Amino acid sequence: MVNEVIRNAKEMIQKSGTSTRIATVGEINDLNEKLDIKLPEWLLELMTTVEVCDSELVVPLDEEDEEAELRIEFLNPKFIIEGSFDAVPGCAVYESGYICIGEEIAIGDAYAINIHEGNNPPVYLLNHEYGEETEMIIENKLTVVKKLSDLFLVATIKSKIVD
Repeated sequence: MVNEVIRNAKEMIQKSGTSTRIATVGEINDLNEKLDIKLPEWLLELMTTVEVCDSELVVPLDEEDEEAELRIEFLNPKFIIEGSFDAVPGCAVYESGYICIGEEIAIGDAYAINIHEGNNPPVYLLNHEYGEETEMIIENKLTVVKKLSDLFLVATIKSKIVD
C-alpha cells in the first residue's frame, strides 16, 4: 500500500508540471548518521522516491487574492540536519520528536512534523520568536494542516531552489 503522503506528493508534482530532485544516498546516510532518532520509513521513502527535495511549495491562502500565499522552502536532508541542530526553533524541539521539513521563505519560521505522530502527521509552524524555550515553542505551535498529505493537495511547486 502506498502511503497517502507519497501518493499526494506525486499528484502535486503532476499538477505543478515541475519537480526538483530526490535525496541522494550520501545525503540519506549523512541524515541517518547525524540524527540520533530513527526517521520513519515513509519519510525516507518520500525523500528518496519523490522529486520534492529543494522545492518551493506555494500554498494559496485566499482564492480571491492571488498574492496571498505561503511560500515554503521544502525539505532536503541538509536542511533537516541544520534545522534540527543549528537553527532556532528546531534545535529546541528536536528532542521532543519534531524535525523541520521546511521554512517559511518570507518569515523564516520553521515548518515541522513530529515523527511520533504516525505516517501522515500534522504539519506545524514553529515560531522562532520563542528562541530556545522548548515548552513555549510546543505550546504555541500552529497546526498548518492536520495531515502532511493535505499540504500536497493544496500546494504546487513554484520553482527549484538552488543551494
